[in-house]
Amino acid sequence: MSKKTIQYLAFSLASFVSYGQKMFSTTDVKDLVALEYEIYPGISDVQFNNKAVNIDFTSILDQSAIGFGVNYTNRSLDFDDYETYYNFSGFEELHHLEVFATYKKALINNWNLDLTFAPYLSSTLNDNITSEDFILSYSVNFIKSWDKEGLKSHLKLGAGYGSLFGKPSFYPLISYSSNVNEKLRYEIGFPLSGAFYKINTQSTIDFTAQPESIYANNTSALDLYSDNLLYDSKLEFKALKVSLGYKFQFDSNWSSYFNVGYLTASELSLEHNDHTIYDFDSNGSLSLNIGISLNINNK
Repeated sequence: MSKKTIQYLAFSLASFVSYGQKMFSTTDVKDLVALEYEIYPGISDVQFNNKAVNIDFTSILDQSAIGFGVNYTNRSLDFDDYETYYNFSGFEELHHLEVFATYKKALINNWNLDLTFAPYLSSTLNDNITSEDFILSYSVNFIKSWDKEGLKSHLKLGAGYGSLFGKPSFYPLISYSSNVNEKLRYEIGFPLSGAFYKINTQSTIDFTAQPESIYANNTSALDLYSDNLLYDSKLEFKALKVSLGYKFQFDSNWSSYFNVGYLTASELSLEHNDHTIYDFDSNGSLSLNIGISLNINNK
């Protein structure tokens, strides 16, 4: 599939206007068509701009235990402060195209099994697509549920594989969430911890902490030192994001979301054959995120 074809498909989907969902989201928001824009003004003197299109068809199917969706993210990076000495133009535009499928099965004693399979392409698309551009991510969760006087609690125990921390690896998934009352819910665990408060029927706010990462392949030649061309180099970014968000529900179909956050413990580097070939200075950065979503299966 060519670069132009993927861009055409992605921005055709963008016409639906929406707000995104991540693979390991714990908000249980389904049946969305979403558009999201995010900016990191300065990570290691590099500016990131992310544009994402997300579609989740989870409960449109007759079989509610099965769901699927697709996500496309276009990332633009500005290396202007480094152009005097190095040529990072090959990494100025990154593409992430993910297709995910989920399966849920009720077990005994209010336990449930939740499986997610999400292969994706993460690449500069500067040259022909190879196996290095693909990552096979997945997760397995066992979920225990309680309901006390209408207030629900959940314990999740599981594991996943993917680029949650940059370079693909295995990691644990564990969290406990509980509704304190009809307005307040909290979640403690990994990969996400946070508090969620419902102001009224239209407005909610949340405070969250979770990992943020990028891992993308560059198939074309990287001429970093002018004497040695490197193929299949990787851009790796990882950080902890702490953020405050606000969601407004216009009606039963449309909602918008605004988030301001701070990225700390950030690391940005270029890798080749599991070795760091360039390490950018690490520093924190603000992040601004805005999105709008459409419920495509309002019942």
